[in-house]
Amino acid sequence: MDIFYGKRKHLILAGVLSGSCCILMVVFPQIAMDSARKGISLWGSSVLPALLPFFICANFLQNIGVIRYLKSGTFPFLMSVLSGYPMGAKIVGDLRRSGEISVREAKRLMSFCSTSGPAFLIGAVGTGMLGSGFIGGIIAASHYLGAAVNGMVYTAVLGKEGNSSGNIRLAGDMGVQDSLTNAMLSAFKSLGIILAYIVLFTFATDMLHLCGAFSLIGCPCLRAVVKGFFEMTVGCGAVAECRGISSALQCILCTGILSWGGLSVLGQSMSMLSGSGISLRYLFYSKLTHSLFSVIIAFLLSAVMV
Repeated sequence: MDIFYGKRKHLILAGVLSGSCCILMVVFPQIAMDSARKGISLWGSSVLPALLPFFICANFLQNIGVIRYLKSGTFPFLMSVLSGYPMGAKIVGDLRRSGEISVREAKRLMSFCSTSGPAFLIGAVGTGMLGSGFIGGIIAASHYLGAAVNGMVYTAVLGKEGNSSGNIRLAGDMGVQDSLTNAMLSAFKSLGIILAYIVLFTFATDMLHLCGAFSLIGCPCLRAVVKGFFEMTVGCGAVAECRGISSALQCILCTGILSWGGLSVLGQSMSMLSGSGISLRYLFYSKLTHSLFSVIIAFLLSAVMV
C-alpha cells in the first residue's frame, strides 16, 4: 500500500505542476510564446546540428553490434565526450533496455558517461562566455577528470560486470538499410524529447525572472549558481556577467555548473533512461558528486595555472 500511495503522491504533484504551467501559459501568453521561440531557436541552431549526426551514428553502431567488440563503458563514454549531454544516457538506456547490461552496470556507467562536449566547454563557455579558450581548457579537463574520479568511486561501490553480448542485435537481424532507417527515426525521437525539455525549462526560468525570484539573491555568484541549478547555459552566462570576481573563481563556478548539468539535462537524461531501472534519486546524487569532484579539481588546476 505504501508503494501505491507513494506513486499516487507523485501523480498528484505532477498533475498540480502541469496544471499550474497551463494556467501560467494562459495568463502570460506572450512569455510562453517568447520562451518557446527562444527554446526552439536554441535547439535548431545549436542542439540539432551538434547532436543529430552523433545520434544517428551511435544508434547505427548499436544496431549493427559494433559495441560487442569494445570494453564495457568505452562506447558510451567516448560518445558522451564527443557529443555531450544527453548522449551518454541515451546509449546506456538503450543498452539496458535491450538486456545487454544489468541495472547495476547501467548505474556504474552513468556515473562517468554523463558529460558535456568539448566544443561547448571550450568554445561556447570558455571562449564565447569567459573570453578565454585557456580557461575553457581547464574547465574541460576538470569536467572529464571529475567524471573519471566519479566513475572510479561508483565502480568501487557498485562493482564492475563484464559485457553480456548475447542479446546484441546484429545487422543481419534487420539489414543494414533497416538498421540505418531505425537509427534515424530513433535519433529524431530523442531530439524531440530534448526540444521539449529545453522549451519547458526556458519557460520556467523566464517565469522565475518575471516573479523576481532571482533578484532576491543579493550575491551575483550565488545567483549564477542558482540559475545554473536549473539550466547550465543560463548559469554559465550569469557567471560570465559577474563583475569583480577572478578568472579562477569563474572557472570553478562554471565547472561546477557544467558538471551538474542542470535540471533540464537531468530531465533529458531520465527520459533517455526510461525503463532502465535507474532512479531519478540515483542520477541526482551521481551528478552532484561529479560536480563536487570537478570543482575540487578545477580549484587545484586554477590555483596553479590561472
